Amino acid sequence: MRAPRLSPPIVFRLVAVGLVVLILVAATLHLQHVPRDVAVLDLGPPGSRDRLATGLAHCQALGMKADGDPACEAIWAENRKHFFAPDAAR
Repeated sequence: MRAPRLSPPIVFRLVAVGLVVLILVAATLHLQHVPRDVAVLDLGPPGSRDRLATGLAHCQALGMKADGDPACEAIWAENRKHFFAPDAAR
């Protein structure tokens, strides 16, 4: 008894499913990578715009970990205060 041959449409479907699985595995591995070298930055003297920019960059580097960080929440509050100030230059 002969084994049935695979028709071209079936081969294309198998290749497409294999590519989708490969892409999902690659995306999962990429998203599981957590940067381990996130360092705490020196924010400099209080009240300076450079300190705010540095703090915002630090919180952005933390990613989702910054969500519950009290320092990042304070920096975001200060940024909102500067952004919504009536005398802010636009």
